[in-house]
Amino acid sequence: MIKMVVIVFLSFLIFVQPVHAKDPCTTVLCMAGMLQGAGTVSGCSGAVNNYFSIIKFNLKGGISLNKTFKARGAFLSQCGTAGSWPTAINAAYGRIIL
Repeated sequence: MIKMVVIVFLSFLIFVQPVHAKDPCTTVLCMAGMLQGAGTVSGCSGAVNNYFSIIKFNLKGGISLNKTFKARGAFLSQCGTAGSWPTAINAAYGRIIL
């Protein structure tokens, strides 16, 4: 019985799905639609939340809008095929805290 429990437990460790990293290209695609007035399209709420969840703080513990802006821009710029969209998106939404 104990061997069976150990085997089942080890098989769970082997077949556990990896955690997916935030995808900057999906975020750019979804937020480009927002920038063009489409709002948050169905299926894009996670990607949009990934962007807005990037918040940086200053030394006193308050939110630093400049650091947040730079970090969000760095995240979007990881999508090498996005052209000028990351700059436009970050200019519009980079300092907004939800």
